Amino acid sequence: MKTGWLIFLGFIAFIVLMFGLTLGFGWFGVYQTKTVGRAQQNADREVFEQTQSFVEGKRQELIKLHHEWMSAKPEDKLAIEATIRMSFASFDESKLVDFPELYSFLKTVKNK
Repeated sequence: MKTGWLIFLGFIAFIVLMFGLTLGFGWFGVYQTKTVGRAQQNADREVFEQTQSFVEGKRQELIKLHHEWMSAKPEDKLAIEATIRMSFASFDESKLVDFPELYSFLKTVKNK
């Protein structure tokens, strides 16, 4: 009879231990996501913003917007300039130094 109770209590202790470990590691995962995971995502974003494809995409977007700005009416130019300021707010314009016309256009619009 005593052995049966020991087995039963051992089984209950095992279940409580497994529940505690699962809960503990779950909270550890949440904590890791909030700290290390956030830092990892920020690092991934910074690396992506330095890639050739991102810079080329932004350059092509600016070419399109510049072309639209050149052929727009004066009242429409303000809307295009606002779009450029929002879209290129955190873009490193030094990536466009090889394209002087685009570089000066972007600097002019952002500094307006």
